[in-house]
Amino acid sequence: MNPPSSQATVMTGTVLSAASRALAAAGIDTPAFEARVLIGHVMDINPGAVTGSGKRLMSTANARIVNHIVALRCRRMPLNYVLRNAQFMGLRFRTDDRALSPRQETELLAEMLMERMQRRSPVNGLLVDVGCGCGVLCLSAAHSFPALNAVGSDVSVAALQLFHENVAALGLAGRVQAVAGAYLDWLSRDGAELVRYLVSNPPYVRPADYETLQPEIVRYEPRLALVSASSDGLDAYRRIASRLPDMTRLEVAAFEIGCDQVEVADIMRKARPDLTWNIEKDYAGHSRIVIGDDSG
Repeated sequence: MNPPSSQATVMTGTVLSAASRALAAAGIDTPAFEARVLIGHVMDINPGAVTGSGKRLMSTANARIVNHIVALRCRRMPLNYVLRNAQFMGLRFRTDDRALSPRQETELLAEMLMERMQRRSPVNGLLVDVGCGCGVLCLSAAHSFPALNAVGSDVSVAALQLFHENVAALGLAGRVQAVAGAYLDWLSRDGAELVRYLVSNPPYVRPADYETLQPEIVRYEPRLALVSASSDGLDAYRRIASRLPDMTRLEVAAFEIGCDQVEVADIMRKARPDLTWNIEKDYAGHSRIVIGDDSG
């Protein structure tokens, strides 16, 4: 609905054009699309309804808000951080710089994990998400499978605060818990025997590669969640793999990896040779997921 005529207004198309030009000048790959997303966010309308044609108006107050958030994006703040939320597996998650911004390959990891879990119907028991961040992996699964219990662990207290906010927003407090701790150091041997499903998007960026990453990542995302403690980027996988033998009921384990880290499959296979391990590719054809299950 257009604002009342007594309120100062501006043509939405004018704001869209200015926003698109600013984003393009800042090096954003899809400036017109992101301009529509940002304007739609402010106006609370579908981005598809934001066009350069037509006579839709917005208030000058909203135009100023658009200018502000466009400026944030021009500084290469991740789009999800600017919007303060992300859509993931059909759910809305709060996102900010306390945890990584959800990515397409992580959503693919969730899809593959949940597809393997579905094969083992009924889906119940315990899922552990190592390095849970804002919780997109763990909470998407818990939301999809009502009989599933889940634990998200993270070394970052700030990330766990964000995780708790998303647990509450999704109504999952009765079945999901958070644990502060590095990798699986917090998990007792008895606790490990309860784990049926395991998922992780751990820090795997090689320290030498960090400064070559996109500005959005280097300037805004938590380094602790990105950069491996080892020069080869594999430290997290080795530490997680060291606990796999204790998970005597483990049926599915899935990990996001760097596109040149297929050796993670060997690390996991050595720890649990009884599981079948596969390397899966993302939509661009890059090896990005290692997944193992008890299918034989």
